[in-house]
Amino acid sequence: MSDIDPETQRQIDSWTKPQPKKGVEAGRPVKGEQRPVKRIGRPPSQRAAQLELQEYMYNHPDKKKAVKVLYEGALDSEHKNQAAFMKILMDRILPTSNFEKMPGRNAIEININRLEPDKPEVIEGETIEQT
Repeated sequence: MSDIDPETQRQIDSWTKPQPKKGVEAGRPVKGEQRPVKRIGRPPSQRAAQLELQEYMYNHPDKKKAVKVLYEGALDSEHKNQAAFMKILMDRILPTSNFEKMPGRNAIEININRLEPDKPEVIEGETIEQT
């Protein structure tokens, strides 16, 4: 027999592995079982709201003034939000989707070259000897 006292053996015998409930087991679901549908994309009401806002903007009497302010801000080098104005205009003027459709191109590449190199700035000072 075993050297385990009867009380300990009774506790060990009471331990059982939890049995999975019927129908909850892992694996392929039953054919008639319905799974929750995950919707992908925007909610239907959001598209209607976007169209309403777009129509409002197209029909607004001050739309030309707003575009003029965007251009003035983008061209003003002293304006604190110049980069934001430029980004808004470039997103509308030069959409990246046109570049994605081009065959053989993986990304937009911009090279900026200068004709005249900068002259090095001479810094005057005294030399310190290290000992």
